[in-house]
Amino acid sequence: MSNEFSDSALKVESGLLPIRLPSQYPHLSSKDPAVHGMTDFTRKLPFSVGPERSTDEALADMVRFGVRALLVVCGDSVIGLITSYGIENAGKPAGSVRVGDVMTPWNDLPTVDWSTIQSSRIADLLEIFHGIGVMHLLVVEGRDGIGPTMVRGLVSRARIEDRLTKADALPYEYQKAG
Repeated sequence: MSNEFSDSALKVESGLLPIRLPSQYPHLSSKDPAVHGMTDFTRKLPFSVGPERSTDEALADMVRFGVRALLVVCGDSVIGLITSYGIENAGKPAGSVRVGDVMTPWNDLPTVDWSTIQSSRIADLLEIFHGIGVMHLLVVEGRDGIGPTMVRGLVSRARIEDRLTKADALPYEYQKAG
């Protein structure tokens, strides 16, 4: 195999995806805009997996990419979300389980509208996480019946908590209940 840029043959059997760069906002305060705590898929490509892949492969991808969740996609459609926690607590033998068997399906995913994210703060996201007891929120756009719903981004509770500055510790009532 050669290319138009050189006469030497390329001997490449596969390629790797790049490792995700650190966040644009490495440190967060509870007063920061909520968009600072979100992975925006218009700026960074989401990590995804097909429903037919094994959970072992999905978990290995999560470790390699440094994430705890993958969107489950079929063609151009997001059909669910798989998390490392969900895989580890599936109670099924490793290696024989497909992602589609243990993912959280689309209709059961907690979502927040893009317009809400734009007008919220990090503290508001923490209240949502605490109130519904989940680790991830999908940010969606276009749920008002005009066109398809677009998955705009993902918010990870653990990522936000890891990035909160020490001076801006979690509110007492959140620490106590969480």
